[in-house]
Amino acid sequence: MPIFEPIGLAYIELAFRISQHIDGYVDAYCGPNYLRDQVLDSAAWPTNQLVQAAEQLLEQIEASDLPIRRRTYLRKQVTGMATTCRQLAGERFDYREEVRRCFDIEPAMIDEAVFDEAIDELDSLLPGQGDVLERTQIWRRQFEINGEQAQPLLQLIETELRSRTLALYPLPASEKVDFRLVNNQPWSGYNWYYGNYHSAVDINTDLPIALNSLTNLVAHEAYPGHHTEHCIKERDLYAGRGWAEHSIFLLNTPECVMAEGIANSAVGILFSPKELVEWQAQTLYPKVGITGDPAQELRINTALKALAGVAGNAALLLHAEGRPADEIVDYLVRYGLTSEERAQQRLRFISSPLWRAYIFSYFYGEQLISRWFERGDKIERFGTLLSEQIYPSLLEQWVIEQANQCYKG
Repeated sequence: MPIFEPIGLAYIELAFRISQHIDGYVDAYCGPNYLRDQVLDSAAWPTNQLVQAAEQLLEQIEASDLPIRRRTYLRKQVTGMATTCRQLAGERFDYREEVRRCFDIEPAMIDEAVFDEAIDELDSLLPGQGDVLERTQIWRRQFEINGEQAQPLLQLIETELRSRTLALYPLPASEKVDFRLVNNQPWSGYNWYYGNYHSAVDINTDLPIALNSLTNLVAHEAYPGHHTEHCIKERDLYAGRGWAEHSIFLLNTPECVMAEGIANSAVGILFSPKELVEWQAQTLYPKVGITGDPAQELRINTALKALAGVAGNAALLLHAEGRPADEIVDYLVRYGLTSEERAQQRLRFISSPLWRAYIFSYFYGEQLISRWFERGDKIERFGTLLSEQIYPSLLEQWVIEQANQCYKG
């Protein structure tokens, strides 16, 4: 078991102290049980004490002789933690400032012309005539399956993705993932990392499961997404280097942007877009009587991808501009081309106190990583993301530096 530095011990204690006030704040923990239990078995600290502890930890980090990248990483993580502590103590931040402090990114509205252009493209691509929203729903419904149909397909998908992942990124021999079907959740899938290289992945069945995105979901949550990242960082950074901050994963901190960006990019490491739609059409769809058209699906998927920023816009409209909930649902339906039922579920996610700012981690993380991949070997660079301590503004700096080098060249 690694011997933790005082800063690492204080980091873990503060995280669990916050979790006494916010259920679910500690998303994963693989460190010594006694460090967790000695906090959770004691009385919760008052919120002003939480703020004081966070500020003291920031001072310790700044005064330390840790390498600059690790020191900066910890400072940004603890800035996110301190922001949560200050909110618990009653302080209110402008929504954009909240996102900036928690996630080390600068949230901004995406020009709706981007969405309009994608919707026009879909209008020309989707089968049939008439309203593009209705035709999008018809297109999506052809891929819907229930939990009973999904169960055997999950095993098939997992086997394929795990095999492809292991060929690129060796994992601990004992690693494993259990898949479970659940309901009454605000998300479509969730990875619960238990430590010791073991995860459970929950698939939400509140709404029908979209078979054409199920491979993406398994890649996101398991191989080579969240589970893979957790395993490699537990092995290399926690067990290997004794870095306490990698024994624990916290919501509403910059590491979430990197984690969700990695997970959103995961399927593209294993398949090209063309390979993915062909593999699904040949391997998955016949199992449930769906007939695929890979060429058409690829074109439609590309257009739909341009709508990925709609949820972030909706969150800004809700929290930064104070727009009413029914207007947000209408916005999600109009620009996300989604059903009202799915829009309500998305509203539930971005309205949740725990998740209200988190929505930006997916889009911004994936966009940052995509830009970094443009001028490098994506397989190698994805491995760097899985195994190294990287924060969003550092990756942004790398992107700018590589663009400058290209310009000079």
